[in-house]
Amino acid sequence: MRILHVLGSLNRGGIETWLRHTVVRLPRGRYQSDFCTYRSERGAYAVDVESFGCELHHIPLGSSPVAILRFAKQFRRLLGEGHYDVVHCHGLLLVGFILFLAWLENTPVRVAHAHSVDRNARPANRLGLVLNRALTRVCSTHGITCSAETGVALFGRHWRENPKNKLIHCGVDLTAFVGDIDEEALRTALGIEPGRKTIGHVGSFSAVKNQRFLVEMAAHVFRRRPDVVLLLVGEGTLRPSIEESCLELGIRPRVIFAGESSRVPDLMRSAMDVFVMPSLHEGLGMVLLEAQAAGLPCLASDVVPHEVAVSDGAVQFLSLESGVEAWADAVLSLLEKPLRRPDLLARMVNSDFNVVVSAERLENLYRQTEIAPQDSSPVAGAYSAKV
Repeated sequence: MRILHVLGSLNRGGIETWLRHTVVRLPRGRYQSDFCTYRSERGAYAVDVESFGCELHHIPLGSSPVAILRFAKQFRRLLGEGHYDVVHCHGLLLVGFILFLAWLENTPVRVAHAHSVDRNARPANRLGLVLNRALTRVCSTHGITCSAETGVALFGRHWRENPKNKLIHCGVDLTAFVGDIDEEALRTALGIEPGRKTIGHVGSFSAVKNQRFLVEMAAHVFRRRPDVVLLLVGEGTLRPSIEESCLELGIRPRVIFAGESSRVPDLMRSAMDVFVMPSLHEGLGMVLLEAQAAGLPCLASDVVPHEVAVSDGAVQFLSLESGVEAWADAVLSLLEKPLRRPDLLARMVNSDFNVVVSAERLENLYRQTEIAPQDSSPVAGAYSAKV
């Protein structure tokens, strides 16, 4: 079975990390998984997936009518030459358009995979979401959502009533959270002095991750506890402005910008004492799953889907409207409690928060498409698969 995954890039992120760990778990003799990106030509995971035998294609997608038509032509050519059995499109706004092109090329299996939401969409984007939802409903043969909220965003409020839509939580690689680790060496390499407590955060420097709120909150914590530092892992266009904010707040010496890292599980296990996620919205919050696998006390904004919590009390949810002082109080309270919860990792093993389990569920869906009666007509609504 030839499968083409379509997404923006192969940079480090929740969708990309899950896919990188999922495709290598599909039986290689049974499935050929390729990738088509439309934003970044390469990415941190490009070498990994190529080493597994995946082919990478990049077709840039601009916003002008000419650029869109050029993308459509090149993408349809790729589908025709690649003879793909499955187009599996990940994201939100472009899913319906991509699957419409796949339908035009008579690709028999067209999977819409909802990974994100857009709570603050501008009026033009809201119209785009409505049109995208309609196209997705008509042109997809299968729907997958990583959370209840992303299901609503892509498939509508009644997504559960359509048998072709399935909830499959994206899992994380739990093997990265076991084994010995040189905690002292990692903390020293980051410049974290002995005896310091660390507030940890992992995410691209973008508006949705809300790092401005995070550093303002940290300033309140620092005034009350001189032994605390803030560790920020990630890169992005807003990093310079966040560094400038730290200078304005007078906290720059106590904020560590670690950059993008391939060792996030190790950093969580060794260099962080509390994990904080003040996002404006999240599809699921994969990095929050990783933080729980590391046993960290977690604080997240209440717009993050609550189903990401591995167990009751594993994540404390707090409204951003509570303000930075209330968040600082919550962080200080977490720092006073016993720090690690090793039981959370064990709870994740048999759930689809484990990438092994979520990969099995995805393979089950692919297997069902091989024996299901096929009808590529969007009017007919195609067929469904049981997972």
